[in-house]
Amino acid sequence: MPVRALKLVHTSDVHLDGRYVGEPVDGFRNHAERAFAAVVDVTLEETADLLLIAGDLFDNNRVPDEDFDFVRDQLARLSCPVVVLPGNHDVHDHYSIWRRIEADDVGGHVHLMLDTAGASIEFDELGAVAWGRAMAEHAPENEPLEGAPERREGVWNIGLAHGLVVSKREGIGSSQITHEEIRASGFDYLALGHVHVWGDMSQGSVTACYPGSPVGSYASVAGGHVAVASFRPEHGVELKRRKVDDAPQRRRGPF
Repeated sequence: MPVRALKLVHTSDVHLDGRYVGEPVDGFRNHAERAFAAVVDVTLEETADLLLIAGDLFDNNRVPDEDFDFVRDQLARLSCPVVVLPGNHDVHDHYSIWRRIEADDVGGHVHLMLDTAGASIEFDELGAVAWGRAMAEHAPENEPLEGAPERREGVWNIGLAHGLVVSKREGIGSSQITHEEIRASGFDYLALGHVHVWGDMSQGSVTACYPGSPVGSYASVAGGHVAVASFRPEHGVELKRRKVDDAPQRRRGPF
């Protein structure tokens, strides 16, 4: 049983792309920038131990350098560890945006999950271990939870996965995650990305969640949230939804 409490903030699907400037919003170039800054604000307000970004931080692999600068500056506001997993828009292929980023560019507290076979990151000071499998191709053959490790005792087991949760794998859908795979994963918490609206996908003893995009304009009133997960020995994981961005009354430009 884990011996210490832990709190994390979980987001996904920010889809930053500074080429889509439009009209400035509260001093930011677009709604996505404003929303991501609000995610960092919430992480600070919640005094979170960990920030998880479960895919599609960037909208594509061709974003300009200004987007890197923005992400670096925002994450520099944090001292807690940050874990980032590629998604289907920012896949880790031969043209990957992640090949343009060195760890020192975004700070030593930022951990990029770039192993397409899956890899774990241990946070001894938090009593936690996080696992994720980078996506090289968004295809039916891609199984985001393939190769997930055996559950470890005495620590919080956290997974990150970007894909579509289904009751069972069928058809030609890409990057599917089944209910049984979630149930059998052994994670205390599975941080999901890909769907832009909030969704509790918990199965069995595994708490699993889509926080949806933090950008309100991507999903109207159903978007603009992050997940805040509190881990407590003896009590498990408590999940809450926090609003960080409202959908604008009238969408401007591409947002």
